[in-house]
Amino acid sequence: MNVLVTGGAGYLGSILVPKLLCRGHKVRVVDVGYFGISHLRNLRPGVEIVREDVRRYSKDSEQCSSILDGIDCVIHLAAISNDPSAELNPDLTDQVNFQATMALAEEAKNRKIKFLFSSSCSVYGESPGQVDENGAVNPLTAYAHSKVNSDQFLATIATDSWRPVSLRNGTLYGYSPRMRFDLVINIFSFMSTLYNEIRIFGDGMQWRPFLHVADCARAFIHFAEKENNDHLVYNVANENLRVVDLIDIFKALNPNVQPRYLQTIDKDTRNYNACTKRMIKSGFIPKVSVSLGSEEIIDAITTGLIQDPESIFYRNAKWMKELTQFGDSNHKEFVGLMESMAKGIRSI
Repeated sequence: MNVLVTGGAGYLGSILVPKLLCRGHKVRVVDVGYFGISHLRNLRPGVEIVREDVRRYSKDSEQCSSILDGIDCVIHLAAISNDPSAELNPDLTDQVNFQATMALAEEAKNRKIKFLFSSSCSVYGESPGQVDENGAVNPLTAYAHSKVNSDQFLATIATDSWRPVSLRNGTLYGYSPRMRFDLVINIFSFMSTLYNEIRIFGDGMQWRPFLHVADCARAFIHFAEKENNDHLVYNVANENLRVVDLIDIFKALNPNVQPRYLQTIDKDTRNYNACTKRMIKSGFIPKVSVSLGSEEIIDAITTGLIQDPESIFYRNAKWMKELTQFGDSNHKEFVGLMESMAKGIRSI
């Protein structure tokens, strides 16, 4: 297949794109380059890279049509990712996460191109018990609202002959060439390695479904290559754990680790436990446990594979705050500077 991956230079995309190439697919990547894009240029076989803001596709129908020329499947990952980043500018989040999704999906439908959307289990917000894909959504953040809106829009335009797929991913973790340290297991891996502690905000009794980033990439490939998918929405996760359950995992990896409980003014009420029976019935089963994924990150920090892990470059919200100091007129120049910085971080 010829596959378009939006956000292909991001945390998940940087794992997904090489896996697509390994399976013989040709890949076109669209990415604005907020976190650099140079790591994709070394891939063999090569990928076509289009450095563009996906917001353009909701404003320019000709560009939206052009980017899909020759494409058989769209895997739409591009988004303002995670709750703190999305809350910085809710209007921007809506434009990137929802409006661009509508534009790309409608054009994909017109061309009868397969369309996969990266949604999130965060749409469930605060849900008692285990929730499946038919359960009520309860978005509590701008990020979650953007995913709910996109899921619902895709459902309204689906037909018997064109059926998009939304993958509601669990909280991701694991090593990626475009690393992030603003995801709970990645943060715990970082803190346990450098400081022998993990910080838990509140009582840590909230549930989260966790998913290794490589398993998430494999899930997208599974559903992209599958001839017919029975459903429009799939929960994709591996282990449902409470935050406090992670303490034993990290103490097993490093016996010196101590939990540190911190009280916060704004209580995190998100609490959801995802049912994955539909995913398993489809034939996809995740492989990488939280323990193995955490050890992978710890090794990467310890060996220096991840340079300067305390840099804000690895934290979306902090880096996005830096970006807000630069207007659109300086965008191309600034993302070029970021790519140079990314090269420096990886080559020091």
